[in-house]
Amino acid sequence: MQKILIVEDDVDLVETYTDLLEANHYLVTSAAKANEAISLVTHLRPNVVLLDLNLAGYSGTIVINMIRHYKPLQDTKIVVITGHPEMLNRSRDASRVDLVLSKPVSNDLLLETIQRIAPAK
Repeated sequence: MQKILIVEDDVDLVETYTDLLEANHYLVTSAAKANEAISLVTHLRPNVVLLDLNLAGYSGTIVINMIRHYKPLQDTKIVVITGHPEMLNRSRDASRVDLVLSKPVSNDLLLETIQRIAPAK
């Protein structure tokens, strides 16, 4: 089963994404803060990280940096889902993510994206 880590501080979005992905046979875990995500990602080694950039505390870019520097996670796909894609475009991190989706993201687009980059097994 493919593992997905959702890093998002909007509880309603986390619930929506989780319900959608679990119904389509993905194992889903979530984190509301960057430091929580860093701890989870090293233990879970997810196939995909769905990452908001605008988090309380540290920015989501710290999660991108950690994933890309930690060798056991080199195959982890990072999909940034943000209402502020320009935050990523201005940084060097834009080339370090696999895909950027602008909020709001429809359920169909999210599921299609995940199925393309990490087909459910």
